[in-house]
Amino acid sequence: MKSLISLMTGVAALAFTSVALGDDPPPPPPPPPPTGIDEVNGLILIDVSGSMAEMHTTTRTKLETALEEAKNRILAWDAEDPGKPKEYALWAFDSSFGATERWVEHVWDFPATKAQVLASLGYTSTGAAQPSTLDPVFTPTSSTPLAGAGCQVGSYLVASVDANGADVIPQTGYEWKKEKSPGVRAQIKRRLYIGTDGLENATPTTGTGSECGGTTSTQTYENFEPSSWQYKLRNKLLTGNPTINTTLNSLLTVEVDLIFKNYISGLSGGSSEQNYSTGTPYTTEPTLNQAVEFYGGLAANTLGGKFRTVTVDASGAITSRRPGDVDYSGCVGNADYTEMMQWYGQAVSPSHPHSYWADLNGDGWVDYLDYLILYNHWGDGGTC
Repeated sequence: MKSLISLMTGVAALAFTSVALGDDPPPPPPPPPPTGIDEVNGLILIDVSGSMAEMHTTTRTKLETALEEAKNRILAWDAEDPGKPKEYALWAFDSSFGATERWVEHVWDFPATKAQVLASLGYTSTGAAQPSTLDPVFTPTSSTPLAGAGCQVGSYLVASVDANGADVIPQTGYEWKKEKSPGVRAQIKRRLYIGTDGLENATPTTGTGSECGGTTSTQTYENFEPSSWQYKLRNKLLTGNPTINTTLNSLLTVEVDLIFKNYISGLSGGSSEQNYSTGTPYTTEPTLNQAVEFYGGLAANTLGGKFRTVTVDASGAITSRRPGDVDYSGCVGNADYTEMMQWYGQAVSPSHPHSYWADLNGDGWVDYLDYLILYNHWGDGGTC
């Protein structure tokens, strides 16, 4: 069992390292929401790499969970901004789709309707399951070109900027300068949902489709190295340009569900992304902490973004919670620390269902890795 003293020592070292690595200023906060939204565009991006075929619960795969969460997101978006026109797109990504399309299969492009996208996800327009309409592209196959696919999304949803911050129309951009009347630019709210169980492990660093390819950074969100795919993809989704470290009033909202397994009902924990990786220059299995760093930072750096871990609770049911929220209260604070310390250093056990709560990274143990998640999200969600 790890001692609390060694735990605190590790955290102190982590905090010192974070400060010492501050070479670049952090990206500025997202712009304030504009007034007068004229239209809403929502793009669903689903990971269909091989590891998504793994069982998430005893009855369904991680991909099936992602499809249901995407359905829920579509219904939520449709209920927001009442009276405003809404258009949708649905893409799947996997390295088998090839560099020409930037590792993406375009199931639907804008201006698809809610009903069309839901049908391809395997649901009716009201959200009832309808497996007969599920598009066959949703078959887990190969590896995870997140950077390549994400760059393609950035080209569709975000206007690019040049070194001086000037607005540039990308060739593949979707209606970026659409006018609601002659000479009056429409205000289009853009939303991106990503359903995945891991991080980048396949986008090449040179050649076609490599715009956001790079090495895997292990640094904090503010300190991603310019050579890393995290740096490039973050910038592409914020500015339309992988080398510009700033934000633009793109109206982009990024929402991510990270889907992973717990040690429940005989399921093995963790991920087997290493079985589908193309190898160097990528890590064989990005850690949960790296995923929280990238996805959590990106969501926080966009307009109303959200990052959730989608796990399995002790009863085997799908559940979502804020990273670090051990007791599912909606915020991260003293109660979560107290709950975690009851199980610290122990393996999770069906005899103690709350031990699963404290196992934040789903690896079957309550340890330092779980504490890092708690520590990094301390205070999230307000006072509790």
